[in-house]
Amino acid sequence: MSLIKDAAENIFNRLTWHTAKKDQPGIAKELAEGEEVQEIYGLGEAGLFDEFFCFLDEFGIKELFEKLKPRCRDRESPVPFSAVMLIYFMRIVAGLKFFHHIDTVVLHSQSLMRLVGFNGRQVKQGTCKRGIHRTAMNRYDEQGTMIRGPICPEFIASRIVAVSAYTLEKVFNRVISILAANSFFPRKINALLDASDLESTERCEGRGRVRKEKAPELRRRKGKTKKIMVTVFGFKIWAVWDPNSRLPLAMRFATIEVHDINLAKEVIKQAITNLGDHAKIASIAIDRGFMDGQLLWWLNSQSIVFYIPAKTSLYVYGDALSLIETGRREIRTKSRTTGHGKNKKEVTDIWEVVGLEGLTTAGFYGELGSGSHENRNNFVPNPINAVVVLHDPYKENNPDSKTMVILTNGPVNDPLRVYDGYDARSEIENSLFRESKQAWFIKRPSENSKAGFMVHAYLTILIMALTTAYRDWMVQQEKLEQEGSDTGIRKFRQKIGEENSNKLIIFNQDRYAIFNAYEVLILCGKTVLMPTGVPEKITMEDVLRKHGVQLE
Repeated sequence: MSLIKDAAENIFNRLTWHTAKKDQPGIAKELAEGEEVQEIYGLGEAGLFDEFFCFLDEFGIKELFEKLKPRCRDRESPVPFSAVMLIYFMRIVAGLKFFHHIDTVVLHSQSLMRLVGFNGRQVKQGTCKRGIHRTAMNRYDEQGTMIRGPICPEFIASRIVAVSAYTLEKVFNRVISILAANSFFPRKINALLDASDLESTERCEGRGRVRKEKAPELRRRKGKTKKIMVTVFGFKIWAVWDPNSRLPLAMRFATIEVHDINLAKEVIKQAITNLGDHAKIASIAIDRGFMDGQLLWWLNSQSIVFYIPAKTSLYVYGDALSLIETGRREIRTKSRTTGHGKNKKEVTDIWEVVGLEGLTTAGFYGELGSGSHENRNNFVPNPINAVVVLHDPYKENNPDSKTMVILTNGPVNDPLRVYDGYDARSEIENSLFRESKQAWFIKRPSENSKAGFMVHAYLTILIMALTTAYRDWMVQQEKLEQEGSDTGIRKFRQKIGEENSNKLIIFNQDRYAIFNAYEVLILCGKTVLMPTGVPEKITMEDVLRKHGVQLE
């Protein structure tokens, strides 16, 4: 049961979707007129889909998902693909580590399946007889009736991986454009670019392979451990990310052996296109793995300020170190406390940087990049600026590390600003890639294949973005919190749990309505003496008016 409990908590955290139509006044009137109640459930995870669906519908995002179609050569299934897609979304939102957990947690949940569009008979008996012999997977409800689930996990996996890469990219980019058009991004974005490996097994169909250095997993061994060369299998994703709104701007997917440089320019171009005229990338911080003169020169031509650390093998690195005394030096200190109780003490962090202008030893920085043209007599290198980091907290903890030199095409009269611009790059690794792997299980696709990894990667990053945008939208719409206050998962889960603990959701065919428990009793003709815990009288007419029923 812990699996179902954990999934329910994740759904409270991230929300999810539904396709049934809300009809609050219609069902309220039917209850008051004594009509039979077809289906009724406690408002658990399913109730969280209500406002999120309104969010998707209001911005036209729901319509995009409904247009997704798989490439299938077999006969057309009677189960609509939109239902399959929504179920897969539920799996991601629920944070299910393994795809086969979808059977127990999602497919056997009557309330979740009803919201997707299946009726009670389909949830209990299935939509076909496929897999009916697997009695071990059956589940029983409170009345002891067997629940098969409307469809099986294998069917979902086979349909979801049939979506083409082009279609997924198109939907992903369109969603980002919609968010940009509705001011979910700031006008000027200090973006981050990075690539991250999605490792797979050697047996994964279509996977890539690459030889790379990795530190052995000997965390308890004291001292330094030398890195070793290993063969890694899998895939890689590129993402341009906004640390302010915590939303992606663009994404690309390829096999793991593809170099970071290969898709860097393409994904940045896509980010610019997705933002349109609604926002602009003012700067971008990238790691030294993206060091390429042509890319940096193109960013300069687009009026985008870049921050990138120089490799120690470059001439410009040694040149910057030799000119430290001629640059603009800036020092910053900041006090903080560490430890608790008797061990509590105050520590002062120190940053010392030097800004240098017009370095001419970066011959690779130009339209042609690196090459033999740098040796010509008439070759004139393009000047580039640099910031040398003499001391920072990382250097304090790693005194043997090499001095970092940050290259930029922006001004260096305030070198600490350049340092902060590059230092923000770590946020994409911690807040996007690590979160997607540890909490959203991006490396656990429905099928161990390239198609499975691709679909799962795109949908995971997209749903992470939509749940983030939805929470921001709720804050704006309801004005529940002051600007800058915490809107994190824990507080959100508490709020939702309190609001929905005494509510019921009632279905009638493809319509539903949500009521407080006492309202259902009053509409059914019962008198509730203390409906809200205090002596008061709430009539049937009061409840009908509250839910929009026109009384004569």
